[in-house]
Amino acid sequence: MSDDVNTLVGALITKMERMDSDIDILKAQNVILKGMVDNPETLLKQAGFIKATTPATEDVWGDPLRGERNEVIEKAAIAIDGVMVMPESNADWHEMDWDEIHAMANDAAQAEGRPVDI
Repeated sequence: MSDDVNTLVGALITKMERMDSDIDILKAQNVILKGMVDNPETLLKQAGFIKATTPATEDVWGDPLRGERNEVIEKAAIAIDGVMVMPESNADWHEMDWDEIHAMANDAAQAEGRPVDI
């Protein structure tokens, strides 16, 4: 009977040592994962995305549909002395057909002195 007890105790000790080793491995992996989450730039880089702090391009216009209306479209509207009628809401923009949108873009470009493809 004492041999059975020794075998059982030996098996339990071996199992506990394996579990301790597995826990140590998990702790090491957890440290690595925490490092990735703490620095999203590293995580994004490893995922193949561009650098998170990429500067904006200087020669690109703003997007009036994202709240940059004053800097872009109204500047052109003022430059042509209010001749260009600006839509008041998103619904107004969506009701415009493409010819009106292209004409507005051409008017704005000409008023600002940019080249226009006609």
